Amino acid sequence: MKNVLLIDSGSGGVNILKECVKVCPYCNYLLFCDDLNLPYGSKTKEKLQEITTRNLTNIKGFFNFDVVILACNTLTCTCLEHVRKVFPDVIFIGTVPAVKPAIERFKEEDVLVLATPVTIKHNVIINKHAVKTLALENLARDIDAHLDELEVLEDGIKAELKDFKTFIPKAVVLGCTHYVAVENILKKILGDNVTFFNSANGVARRLKYFVDMEAEEKGYQVQIMVSGNQNNLAKFWWWFKN
Repeated sequence: MKNVLLIDSGSGGVNILKECVKVCPYCNYLLFCDDLNLPYGSKTKEKLQEITTRNLTNIKGFFNFDVVILACNTLTCTCLEHVRKVFPDVIFIGTVPAVKPAIERFKEEDVLVLATPVTIKHNVIINKHAVKTLALENLARDIDAHLDELEVLEDGIKAELKDFKTFIPKAVVLGCTHYVAVENILKKILGDNVTFFNSANGVARRLKYFVDMEAEEKGYQVQIMVSGNQNNLAKFWWWFKN
């Protein structure tokens, strides 16, 4: 049974974990929610590399991971190549905004990417295409704070989208793993005709490529760790089970 570490700043990693367990129910999973350093989306590339290297080094001391999933678009575009060099014997899987599937079905100018400022700045795929983007600096943090009462975020999200009143996208790419939690709110604001894309299934299928040789093993194990606010641990477990 392969040891699979997922790392994110919070509940976004839970969304990736859910899909990985569904697609690969034969791994030993540890999700590390780095609430202590939330939010990732407004930190510099250099700071994120420092934080991630330190976290991985510490975790390696008690959880000998075979595969690491950077369950965060921001970490992926700032840290993936760096950590591959630091840990050359580990398989790393990144999470990238699902821009390619979106533009395969819709014109680039009809696609809106919602992501953190750092993801929009550093992600090559986003900047390669003529998609519209909106940086949401605080939404990931707000989702974690209100995971059990997400409806209170509706007015704030609506205010963030106010500049798009004259532009109704045909496709929305959820370019932060946290944003899956508010997809229904976004549908309510933007309308039911909008198609949403996220990265969870793509990450899970990539994991399956590396661990499918053990597919005949039955059962899986899941652990969740939280740095910082330990009150989030019960909340993230609840989110995983629902």
